[in-house]
Amino acid sequence: MTSTRCNSNFRKRKRLVSKRSCCHKQTTEHNLNLLLSLHQIHSLNTDESAMTSKGAKETIASKLGFKSGSSACSKTEAELEKIRKENAHLRRKIDELAKRHIKPPDSDKSKLLERILSLETLRERNNQQLLVKEQELETLRQQLSARGGEVVASLQAQLEQRRKEAEQRDVMFQSLSQETENLKNKLVTVSARCQSLETQVTQNGQVPPADLALVQDQLRDALEKNQQWLVYDQQREAYVQSVLARTLELEQQLAQAKQQQQQQQQQQQQQSKQEAGSDASANPVGPDKDAQLKSQYDQLLLGVQRDLESQKDQATRAQQELNVQKEQTLKAQTELQSQKEQVTRLQEEVLALQRRYEDKCSDLSSFLRRYEERSKELEEAKMQLQAERLGNRHAVSEERKVSSERADRMRVELENMDIRLEEERKRSAELLQQVNMLQKSLLSQNEEQRRIAALEQQIQLSAKDFENEKIDRQTMQHQLHKVLKELRKARDQIAKLESAKQPNARFSEPSSYNKLEFERLTIDDHPGLTSPSKVTNLLDESFLECPKCRTPYPTSRHRELLTHIDYCLA
Repeated sequence: MTSTRCNSNFRKRKRLVSKRSCCHKQTTEHNLNLLLSLHQIHSLNTDESAMTSKGAKETIASKLGFKSGSSACSKTEAELEKIRKENAHLRRKIDELAKRHIKPPDSDKSKLLERILSLETLRERNNQQLLVKEQELETLRQQLSARGGEVVASLQAQLEQRRKEAEQRDVMFQSLSQETENLKNKLVTVSARCQSLETQVTQNGQVPPADLALVQDQLRDALEKNQQWLVYDQQREAYVQSVLARTLELEQQLAQAKQQQQQQQQQQQQQSKQEAGSDASANPVGPDKDAQLKSQYDQLLLGVQRDLESQKDQATRAQQELNVQKEQTLKAQTELQSQKEQVTRLQEEVLALQRRYEDKCSDLSSFLRRYEERSKELEEAKMQLQAERLGNRHAVSEERKVSSERADRMRVELENMDIRLEEERKRSAELLQQVNMLQKSLLSQNEEQRRIAALEQQIQLSAKDFENEKIDRQTMQHQLHKVLKELRKARDQIAKLESAKQPNARFSEPSSYNKLEFERLTIDDHPGLTSPSKVTNLLDESFLECPKCRTPYPTSRHRELLTHIDYCLA
């Protein structure tokens, strides 16, 4: 829409320019006629008006934002300014001549005519150039209007691409920050591992370092301590060697003492043999001296042996300590080597991380540069869009007016529709109320029908139960009749037996007890004449038994007996 309106505006402007050019041509012809008739003042005025119209055209073209003929326009403007100055100068001369009422010479007239003709030719050329440029501008405008949507779409696509690239850069930056944090965590874990190893090496309760520089210092301290341990080992070895030499000397002394003792013993034995033949009284103290000497030698030997054993124990202990210390030094050396390797690995990892960080920083800097470049391009595109928007504001204002009118119309229509909707809502609410009332009435009718059906079912069930009870009563009455008949037969038999046992009492009257029992048991042939109280008493007094377990039940509880029989037989 905006492109079509711009094209229409441009066409209107072109028509105005063409009309002005035609007017200028007519004015030029008129001016030539007037110049031929020596009306110089009118021709100069028309020239100035033509020049001003050309300047207006050029200013209009420049305001429209067409940059195709900027250099040519600048040249023509310079020429027009020169011509305006010359025209002003000529006008002044003509005014002075008119005031003086002096006719100019023919030479001046010819010069003026030549100058005016040259100016007219320049003006026609400029008009032709302007027409050509206007045609070019029309073609360019059409191309822009045709490609305007494509350009806007391409710009929007570029904006979206740049936004996506910015988001990707943000994601890359976040991933890099996460990687740096992970590497920092790894460095912390490695430093903790180094600290634990150093504590195992030192075993002196020293405070472990926290940074790599401190770890290196600790390694140097460990190396110095290792050297001290080596010196101490050498000293201990020298001490052990001196102890061993001392033990050897003592052993040699012991051997010499033993030899001397043996020699002395041999000499004493020889002397004792020689002096055995002499008198015992002459030498009474000899055996005592020998015993003392032996005891002294024995004590000396025991002391020397104890010293030797203690020195041997010390030597063994020193050797054990040396072995333990050697093992510890070997372990410390291995741990130091492992720590050195770990430190070298850590240093390599740190260097690699630094390189990666530098690479990432360089990538980020390049991304930032590209982002800045793209942002600059976006700003330029925004400026262009703003310029186009400024050019299209008038059309937008017209569209807004039209849209406001349409909006007013639509609002009026919407208000009318709202009124109609409210009326329809009221109608629908009334209909809904009626429907609800009908539904409630239908529900109440359904509930009443259900209640009636339930009552009918209850009545049918009660009627069936009543009929069943009647049938049960009839069956029980038949059973009672049978039982009473059997009882009568049994009583008759008992009476016959009693009469047989007591022949003298044949004509005696029955006892009161028998009379009462007989009255209770006697039932007329017509069951309808008996009272229900008597029947219930008889039922309670007569009993029925289960055929399996022989449990007695009164005849009034015949149903319980039937259920018991079902349960017992099952």
